[in-house]
Amino acid sequence: MYRILLILVMLALPGCGKVPMVHEFASMPGDAACRVALLPLIDKSTYPRGAAVFYKILLSELIASGHFQVVEEGDVLELYRQFKIYPNVQPSSEQLKMIGGRLGTTLFVGGDILRMEEHKTGGFLESNLTVVLRLYEGQSGTQIWTTYHRRRGSDYQQVLHFGRINTLTSLAKEMSREIINLWLEKGMKTCAG
Repeated sequence: MYRILLILVMLALPGCGKVPMVHEFASMPGDAACRVALLPLIDKSTYPRGAAVFYKILLSELIASGHFQVVEEGDVLELYRQFKIYPNVQPSSEQLKMIGGRLGTTLFVGGDILRMEEHKTGGFLESNLTVVLRLYEGQSGTQIWTTYHRRRGSDYQQVLHFGRINTLTSLAKEMSREIINLWLEKGMKTCAG
């Protein structure tokens, strides 16, 4: 109940505070981020295949950061198939525990795409993206962190139109980097550190 209330408060106050925001429900175990599995994201937006787009970008940014051993997407999807879990459904903690045992995963990243849209305003293409990512401990399947991030492409505008991000893929890439950097700043232990 507390987690649902917290997410509703985060959604009601999007302009307040610095984004991305991390809320810690439990401390992260020492090796928690070494071997990471990205779960299929749940799409609550109206953008066609929005969760698949953000998933691929976040996956590539996790790998590119060089801090994590990332489980291959096909291995995760194969276990979803074996356990008869639909990709648009969040696995239970028991299912995560079983998946974590089979994959040797120390951390799961899952979440929701709440808003993803592009529309033309004036001479610009305006992009909007809102995500909530949840981190789960691999051995127990319990949620340990939640990250909320919301941006528009115009948030990056510096002078005139310079710096403005017009496409959703560029916005998703920048937001993924910001989220990963925040996790590292918050003290997430990685394979390299």
